[in-house]
Amino acid sequence: MDLELQKERLEGYRSGAPLLLTQEETAETVVPDYCPDIARIVSVKGCLCLRNRSVTDGRLTASGSVRLTLLYMAEGGQGLRSLDYSIPFEQSAALGEDCVEACLEGGVCAVEARLLNPRKLFTRVNLEWRATPYCPAVIETCGDIAEQKEYAIQMLCDRQDVSLLRFVGSREFVLADELILPGGRDAIGELLSSRVALRLTEARSLGTKVVLKGVACLSLLYTAEDAKLCSYAEELPFSQILDSSAQDGEYLVSAALSLSDSEIHSEDEGRTVNVRVSISAFLTLREQKTVYCITDLYSTSYDLDAQFETLTLPQQPEISTVTQAVREQLDTGTQVQCVLGTDVCFSGAQVRQNGDHAEVHTTATVSVLYLDETDAPMSIERRFDVTAETGAEQAARVSVGEVCAGDLTATVNAGGVELRFPVEFTLVSVGMPECRCLTALSAEKAEGGDGASLVLRALKEGETLWDIAKQYRTTAEEILSANELTDSAILEAGRMLLIPRTR
Repeated sequence: MDLELQKERLEGYRSGAPLLLTQEETAETVVPDYCPDIARIVSVKGCLCLRNRSVTDGRLTASGSVRLTLLYMAEGGQGLRSLDYSIPFEQSAALGEDCVEACLEGGVCAVEARLLNPRKLFTRVNLEWRATPYCPAVIETCGDIAEQKEYAIQMLCDRQDVSLLRFVGSREFVLADELILPGGRDAIGELLSSRVALRLTEARSLGTKVVLKGVACLSLLYTAEDAKLCSYAEELPFSQILDSSAQDGEYLVSAALSLSDSEIHSEDEGRTVNVRVSISAFLTLREQKTVYCITDLYSTSYDLDAQFETLTLPQQPEISTVTQAVREQLDTGTQVQCVLGTDVCFSGAQVRQNGDHAEVHTTATVSVLYLDETDAPMSIERRFDVTAETGAEQAARVSVGEVCAGDLTATVNAGGVELRFPVEFTLVSVGMPECRCLTALSAEKAEGGDGASLVLRALKEGETLWDIAKQYRTTAEEILSANELTDSAILEAGRMLLIPRTR
């Protein structure tokens, strides 16, 4: 006879292993008629704007553009100028037939521009993506049996805390703010370049809403009214409330921010900078649940036919950080008057095994914009590897969540510029413990035995009271009572026990 199992069914999502994607985009760009001829390229920087992302039939498609700012010296002694232009991109990748959502994080890891002639340039951009797939997941556990007493069933029930992904998806919002230059700063005559970097500081649930807080780090390079080159950086805080489409409850929230678009321009005679940034936030909401799994059972009166399966139970990811100090000398070959701006980006971040421990590795690209001894704007770039120990033994259990640079110090010396900054690796470790759980059960009346009603035997090494009770089809309580004991914890191997067994 089939017995009724009391099961709990939890529906959500599971995340797959991140997929690392790279692509190269090239373009030839004609200098617009309103711009003077290019005499020399000083530097070029790119910013990724991800505008469209979708998953259909397990395939991820994305599109957007790389917005580039070229700084160059114009012919005819017209000084430093800038040119803004864009290169469109499309990305596609198969993530698995059951994939229904994906978090796509990307960045520009290298950009190169060279002149074909004073009115035309060739640009090569290398992009790096990390796509994390999400698939529907169902966890079905059994923590009780309806006819437990009727069929004299003894059972072991394991309690497990799980972290279930209840919601994954993206939400869009706009940050609009204005920056007023401090009184001691030169007003903006011409804005040459602007960059925005997003940093999340807090993510939490509020009923059916998600609250995100962070800062938009704004970097400006401009010429003042007297043609003096100036740089300025400021952090613009933001706070946003988004709908999550999840049921009202308490969730652990994480979010990945990406730039969709930005508009930055100066007003009020160069004293005010208006900022409008379109942001996409990919949200994941985890719910902490306690589940119960019947891992073993028997009956003192019936023969049971039980079926079990091994469940993989998701846990809350463990987040840790590892910091590695970097000190790098950039030799310019000429005397540096002052540093106008610095930039650091990372690519190829991965955790790999090195002997008996795991280490994290990335390639850093640093660039410095400076004025040389003749006050001419110049730039220098350097690529180098950064490696740090993770503290973990197995690389397979850890992945890289994010790599970012801390406060950067640029010191001018006789050889050029020395850079010092910390590199912070965010590491993610997700435990997936396995648990045996009952899935089906039937019972038949046991035939009577001819054994003795009492058995005297010693407790073996590693044996538990449950093992003995199951073997002789009795209960742990009856064994304790027969031996005038109240607690099984005091039992030691070798102790003789009277065991009342079923006949």
